[in-house]
Amino acid sequence: MTTVLLASVLGSLWTVAAALDAPPSSYVLALFGIVLAATDLRHHRLPDALTLPLGAALLLLEFHRLGAAVLAAVIFGGAHLAVRRWRPHLMGGGDVKLAFGLGAPLALPLLLPAAILSSTVTLVLAAVRRSRRVPHGPGLLAATWALTTL
Repeated sequence: MTTVLLASVLGSLWTVAAALDAPPSSYVLALFGIVLAATDLRHHRLPDALTLPLGAALLLLEFHRLGAAVLAAVIFGGAHLAVRRWRPHLMGGGDVKLAFGLGAPLALPLLLPAAILSSTVTLVLAAVRRSRRVPHGPGLLAATWALTTL
């Protein structure tokens, strides 16, 4: 059942991306994002075996604007690292590593909207689950996919 649901969501995301003539990073984000979000929701983990290749792939797909992509990755990841250092209980290390990779496809003006949108998704998830302990990875992934695709 879970496999069918994940495949359906992936197909839907790819259909939207194709209809909007989205950049290749949208497809990579959809593929990795579905698996990472499901893993984070279920196990509260973002495995390096998925986050690091995703970050590398997103950076490579931005070769035409590599300097800006690296800068965006450092700023987005650095902001999450600062939150992690300031309040370690609010964010896991996997979220920080994921944020570094997810910064690459975002244009610099989209970094603040990405942070706000990802936090909003996480807060909605907390309200729906009626829990104070919710993963931030799905919010990061959803916000980045939306901002790079739409």
